[in-house]
Amino acid sequence: MKILSVGNEFSSQAQTYLPFLAGAAGKELTACTLRLDGASIEDHYRNYTDEEEVYSYECFLPGETEKLCPDGIALHEAVEDDDWDIITLQQNGELSGDKESYKPYLAELAAYCKLMHPEAKIMVFQTWAYEAGSPDRIFREVFEGNQVNMYNTIARCCAEIKDEADADDIVPIGRAWQIARNSSIGDRLTTNGVDANELGEFLASCCLYEKIFNEGTNLSPFSLPGFSKATSDLLKICAHMACEEGIIKT
Repeated sequence: MKILSVGNEFSSQAQTYLPFLAGAAGKELTACTLRLDGASIEDHYRNYTDEEEVYSYECFLPGETEKLCPDGIALHEAVEDDDWDIITLQQNGELSGDKESYKPYLAELAAYCKLMHPEAKIMVFQTWAYEAGSPDRIFREVFEGNQVNMYNTIARCCAEIKDEADADDIVPIGRAWQIARNSSIGDRLTTNGVDANELGEFLASCCLYEKIFNEGTNLSPFSLPGFSKATSDLLKICAHMACEEGIIKT
């Protein structure tokens, strides 16, 4: 299987443990992120049309434990670099709940990816709501510092824009985070109120694994280094619940 995630640091964080989960389960996987920190869907579209060589191309090849990270890559170069089975498209965190910010850029990018890879699944990457108490300005001003409000807005937006852009699926990472936050894991998935820490990265990687292989990560013996197996197992359950139950309900 081959997956390309077009996004920013969130997409990169979500792939951190994906190759290890796949490898431990005996799966062959090429996992790549086309990364531009802070970039929005509109930025990705503009960079595509202008052929801007501004991306870092982070790739884990099958059997490798270190990723390759060449810089100065254009979006079309990565999309056309391999026969991708799955391509995920990610809005930046601050705009993820703003439906108008996706238009018409997500639909245009999805159509381009589908043109290049007619058999590939195009998926909307659902970002996560920020940690309660996050100092992020947009979180405080737009969402009044309310995590549940931010998540619900993102979830509704992703569901609507997925259909309008004719995407195939959604990777429900934001939902998995809310499920984990309501478990004994608690609201401790970020490093700074926004970016994923090891727990958040592992949980996001579990969601990607389920969407790629259509099976639970309980079939992979890989556990998060530095944490108990019980913690890893609980995060795997949270990801499975998110993928099984959908993305709207909190």
